[in-house]
Amino acid sequence: TKKRLFAKLFDTLETKSEISIVEIGMGSFPNALYYQKRSRQQGGLDIIGVDPNDRMEGYARENASKAGLLSKNNNLRIVHGVSEALPLADASVDAVVCTLTLCSVVNPEQSVQEIKRILKPGGKFLFWEHVLSQTSPSLAQQQILLTPTQVKRADGCHLDRETGKVVRAAGFKQLDLEYMELTKFGFLNPTVCGIATA
Repeated sequence: TKKRLFAKLFDTLETKSEISIVEIGMGSFPNALYYQKRSRQQGGLDIIGVDPNDRMEGYARENASKAGLLSKNNNLRIVHGVSEALPLADASVDAVVCTLTLCSVVNPEQSVQEIKRILKPGGKFLFWEHVLSQTSPSLAQQQILLTPTQVKRADGCHLDRETGKVVRAAGFKQLDLEYMELTKFGFLNPTVCGIATA
């Protein structure tokens, strides 16, 4: 589950006194609750949210507050930006989180290369994305046929992306990737998730 994936991410970074972490496509920051475990441990979080929609900042701060992330040990900055041109320096962050975002970006390959660029050596990239079905040819065909309508209806969301292949092709030093089929999400059931190491 997503909770275990976040726990694994923070376990790999536990020796750091402060973690700089970028969340791409932060939106209203629905992942805030997954940061709580690290927030309660010793050491702080420097969270940088990148989102092209500036109107989401208030919602993101509200969810961060509800999750207890706005303490003296933590910092939350939200910046305007897109994943294809991240407004951050090379090798500047410990971790990047990207969940249900690469389906909507203009160029997923460039986005993943940008993520890799900003990660410090050994930095971690956590991803969780719905994708084209790998197990059901009929579902995959339906996803392909419905993608043009979905793109118009759902802010650029593609049902037929093969994000696992994109992450694999990016050349991370290590990749722990899992394909799974969720239930009750219809065309969004096929999912890839994991952690890549720069």
